[in-house]
Amino acid sequence: MWLKVYNATAGRLVEMPALGPAREKSEKTMKGFSTFVNLYAAGMESNSNFQSVFMEAMRRVKEKTGSEMEGEITPEKCKDFYKIWIETYSETFKEFLKSGHFASDMGKLNSHLMDFQKYNREMLEENYLKPMNLPTKTEIDEINKELYSLKKTVKELTSQIKELKEKK
Repeated sequence: MWLKVYNATAGRLVEMPALGPAREKSEKTMKGFSTFVNLYAAGMESNSNFQSVFMEAMRRVKEKTGSEMEGEITPEKCKDFYKIWIETYSETFKEFLKSGHFASDMGKLNSHLMDFQKYNREMLEENYLKPMNLPTKTEIDEINKELYSLKKTVKELTSQIKELKEKK
């Protein structure tokens, strides 16, 4: 519900095109804000789904133990209640965790989390690493590829040199 209100109000501000000399930076910032909102919405939806499962488990426990817990409470009643409670919660959560809905929910949450992490890494590189003349992840990855390629070439050349020495 809050996401609908957000999209109808502040969400429209995020979609407005930026103007002026800081247009590019402003657009990137707004993209980050919407990325965060998407992550937050997915997290809240996931939390809400777990809360629903929790409530369903409580309802099932109440059905199973409603009349048994009336009257005098003894240690045996408490042990029985605890056993029923654990079994019921375990069954209910196992059902939910095996469902396609849970897998879809976790997929959305992880996707939004990865988008958010990617955005944060890009902003870190652009706003901190590049101005301080420090290497970025992309540059380090390129250097690693080049190093791997050079090692491979050296190994091939070494083996060719050995072959040529053996032929003489």
